[in-house]
Amino acid sequence: MFMKSRQQGWMTIEVILCLALFSVVLHLAQRQSEAQWQSVQLAEEHRKRFENQQKQIAMTQLVGDVLWVKEDKTELELDYPSCQSCSSRQLQDWFRASLHTVSTEESDE
Repeated sequence: MFMKSRQQGWMTIEVILCLALFSVVLHLAQRQSEAQWQSVQLAEEHRKRFENQQKQIAMTQLVGDVLWVKEDKTELELDYPSCQSCSSRQLQDWFRASLHTVSTEESDE
């Protein structure tokens, strides 16, 4: 009987040690998982920041400098190019010409 209780004691100690080791392993796995998650989040933030910078550069190239947006609209003066106005006859000729399609095929005449 004494041997049986002694064996149960050792089994209890072994179970406690196994559970303690298992908790240490789980704790380390959780810390590693958190560290990996943080590195993934930082990489994602860096990628988004880089993409936004590239988009800003592309928009600046397309639109030009955006300082005019920040200026007061009353101070903004737009210079329009001087266009030659069409008179009545020129306007009629232009309108009639715009009604006809331009043929790109060669005729067989």
